[in-house]
Amino acid sequence: MDQEGYTDDPGWFVDTRLGRVLLSGLAAACVYFLVVWNLPDSEIRDQLRPPLAPTVRAAGIGQDWGVFAPNPVSTSYRVEADVTFDDGTVERYQFPDGDPWVGAYREFRWRKYESRVRRDENRRRWKPTAEWIRRQYADDVVVGVDLIRLSRPVPEPGTGEQTEWTEESFYELRFPAQGAASKDEASP
Repeated sequence: MDQEGYTDDPGWFVDTRLGRVLLSGLAAACVYFLVVWNLPDSEIRDQLRPPLAPTVRAAGIGQDWGVFAPNPVSTSYRVEADVTFDDGTVERYQFPDGDPWVGAYREFRWRKYESRVRRDENRRRWKPTAEWIRRQYADDVVVGVDLIRLSRPVPEPGTGEQTEWTEESFYELRFPAQGAASKDEASP
């Protein structure tokens, strides 16, 4: 044992023949479970899989090929906004992006929101979204927010094809001078 109380002794499970056999058996069982669980549809898989199901699910390793989309998305969508200020200038607002590590989780939530708010059946979210975007410019006088749908086709994998975004204004919210009521419009 060294000064800090640590030891170089790997323990009975590695230092004994029985321990090595048990660890090797556990590793082999895990590999067997994973291989059998991920076999393609077949008669063999249908026979081998049922007895493994409780253990695989309890261990949390029970993935299935069903998690992959048979028909991947063919179009990318985004939502942005044109924010008009009292001096007539227009700035394009984009929902927040995050850094590539932790920020990716935050960005995912924003992309989910964009995918919901862009749909016509969710028009009840348009006005609150435009008002929220306006509040992001608290130091400026915003006189209008136009929500914009952007879309572009997703190229076939491996083609290297570049596609262009198309834009469609789908909601306009105008903010008149101090004290007057705001005006909102859904574009046809």
